[in-house]
Amino acid sequence: MPVEYSVEIKPIGQEGFHAIDKVVMGHVFDIHNTLGRFCDERIYQDELAQRCRAGGLEVHREMLLRALHQGFAKPYYLDLLVERGIIYELKAVETLNSSHQQQLINYLLLAGLGHGKLVNFRSASIESRFVSTRLSQQGRIAFRLADDGWQGDDTSSQKLRENLCALLADWGLFLDVNLYQEALLHFLDGPDAGIQPVDIMVGDRIIGAQKMCMLSAGTAWHLSAVREHQKSYETHLVRLLNHMRLERIHWINLDHQDVTLITLHK
Repeated sequence: MPVEYSVEIKPIGQEGFHAIDKVVMGHVFDIHNTLGRFCDERIYQDELAQRCRAGGLEVHREMLLRALHQGFAKPYYLDLLVERGIIYELKAVETLNSSHQQQLINYLLLAGLGHGKLVNFRSASIESRFVSTRLSQQGRIAFRLADDGWQGDDTSSQKLRENLCALLADWGLFLDVNLYQEALLHFLDGPDAGIQPVDIMVGDRIIGAQKMCMLSAGTAWHLSAVREHQKSYETHLVRLLNHMRLERIHWINLDHQDVTLITLHK
């Protein structure tokens, strides 16, 4: 996968991770006991980096990595990269949730690393989650495409499909769905392409505007990573479509190794 790093990455095994993590988490608890739980995230990040370095660990703050594809570049900044092989994402939130975990998995896959940790300083006691992945680049690019329901013979629809397949062949699956969407938007052109507001109608009344990814004046596209209850998701997309002055929505769903392309009509 084409990714640029600001420092050289060195994967660390699980045993090595646990040895380093014991030291890092010792500093985490000390900081929480000293500073309490109401500081900004950056204060915790800077203080943990300083204490880890003072203890002999190599730490890189806000390490830059960039996901690349045919002229598209998306930068990410990691909170802490420890010993060039472990990513720590530090939060100051009410509680950790699945979006925080997905963010760290996205970083691990982009960096080609297996282990990382989420740490939340805002909770009354330190909240942490060990996050790991065994997904390989080879396994992530082995996707299955189901496009029997796709109806896109026009040039813009064909370009969307071609760019999607090229992107997945290059990056593989399981990354943040917003990254794929941003890349696809980058490669689409035309006066009506991009994210545009679309009126929502109830009868003859406009009740608001919904931002949609557009291909043309009559065609939108929607990218998701739904892994359960896909039929219900489809039903609600059609309900949305029925209240818009659009002809169709191309729905792209990424479900593990299964990529489904469906064109929804009123």
